Amino acid sequence: MTPADFAAFPTGNLCNADPRVQALPSALRPLLPGRRIAGPARTAKTSPGQNGAIHRAVHRAAAGEVLVVAADASERFGPFGDLLADACKMRGLAGAVLDGTYRDSADIAALGFQVFGRGTHPEATSKTEPGEVDVPVSIGGVGIAPGDIIVGDDDGVVVVPAHLAEDVLASVIRVAAREAQIRARILAGESTLDIFGLAP
Repeated sequence: MTPADFAAFPTGNLCNADPRVQALPSALRPLLPGRRIAGPARTAKTSPGQNGAIHRAVHRAAAGEVLVVAADASERFGPFGDLLADACKMRGLAGAVLDGTYRDSADIAALGFQVFGRGTHPEATSKTEPGEVDVPVSIGGVGIAPGDIIVGDDDGVVVVPAHLAEDVLASVIRVAAREAQIRARILAGESTLDIFGLAP
C-alpha cells in the first residue's frame, strides 16, 4: 500500500468505507475542478497574515506529500501564492490544503498545482512569527497529524488517520466493488427501492 493508492477512490467512497474517515469543512474548495489529490500530510500552523511556517513546511516536504496549513479559517490575506506553488511543484508535492485563503490563483492554476482553500484574497502577509511545522493541527474540529492520508476531490477533503490507512484502503476497495454492482443493477432496470430493501 502507498498513499497514492487512495487517489483511485472518491472522497465519498472513503467516508462510506469507515466512519473514522473525517471530512474537512465544505468551505475548502478546489482551485482545479476535476483534479483529485492524495498523500501524507505535511502540516503547518500559522496565524492569519503570517506564512513563515508554510515556507518551512514546504522546505521539509517530500515528494507525494500534501501540504496542510491550519490558519484559523482566515478569509483575509494570501499566505500561499505562486512562488510557494512553484516551490511545491519543484519538491513534487501532490497538492495543498489551506484553512484560509490564497492568492495568484491564475498563476497557480497555470502550474497545474491543486490547492484547496477558502477562496482568494490578495492582501500581503508577513514572516515575523515562526508558527509551527510538523505538529498535529485541527481544521474545522478535525484533527490532522503529520503523515495522515489526505484525499481531496470536487466533493471536499477527507482525512484518513495513518494507523487506519491499510484497513480503510481494504474497505474502500470493497465499497467501490459493491457500488459497481449496484450501478449495474440500476442500469439493468432495477429500482433503488428494491436494491436497498426500501419498497413497501
